[in-house]
Amino acid sequence: MAFFAQAQTTQTFVSSQNNKLEREEAIRMLDKGNSTITGKVFARDIQTGIKALSFLNTNEKQYAPTGTEVILIPYTAYFKEYLETAKKQRKRGKWLQLPNEAVECMKFHKIDGGGGKFVFDKLMPGKYVLYTHFGYIHTIPRTRVVGKTDHYVNGVYQNSSDITSSYGLRMDSDALVEKLVTIDKDGEVKEVNLKKAE
Repeated sequence: MAFFAQAQTTQTFVSSQNNKLEREEAIRMLDKGNSTITGKVFARDIQTGIKALSFLNTNEKQYAPTGTEVILIPYTAYFKEYLETAKKQRKRGKWLQLPNEAVECMKFHKIDGGGGKFVFDKLMPGKYVLYTHFGYIHTIPRTRVVGKTDHYVNGVYQNSSDITSSYGLRMDSDALVEKLVTIDKDGEVKEVNLKKAE
C-alpha cells in the first residue's frame, strides 16, 4: 500500500502491548451494518497564505482526480495509536507503514469520475477516520514592477513611484486530509467533505 509508504524513510508500525489489533471487530464495523459515509474530496487554494481567512475563500474547488484513493479506517484503539504515531513521524520526514493484517481491516474507494465523490456503505455505528492524499494546483500571488511614474507639483519633480502588475505563480501541491466521522445509529447516512483549504 504505497499511500502509507511513500517517503524515503519508512518503517513498519508496531503497536504497544495495550493496543492489539482487534481484527474481527474492525472487519465487523466495516461490513455488518446499514450505515453509509459519503462525500467529496477537494482542495480550495488560499492565495493569501493566511489560514484564519479560509472561511472567506471563494477560489474554485479543485476536486481530487480520478484514481485518488480514499481510505476508511475504523477508529479502534489500535488505529488511533497508529494515526497519532504516524502524524509525529511525518513531521520528522518519515512514513509509518501498517502491517498487511491491519491494511486488510480498512476499506478503500478509488474516485472514478468528476466531482471527487466517494461512498462507503454497510458500516456499523462507531467512529471512523477518512484519509486521502491528492494533488492540486497552488497559486502564489506575486507583484512585479513594470514601470515608473514621476510626480510633479507646479512643474517641480517631487518623486517617483512604481507601476506594478500582479500575477499568480502556479505550482503543483499536494493535500493530505484526515477527518474523524462518528456514526451514531445504524442506518444513518453521513455526508462529509474531505477538503484541503490552504
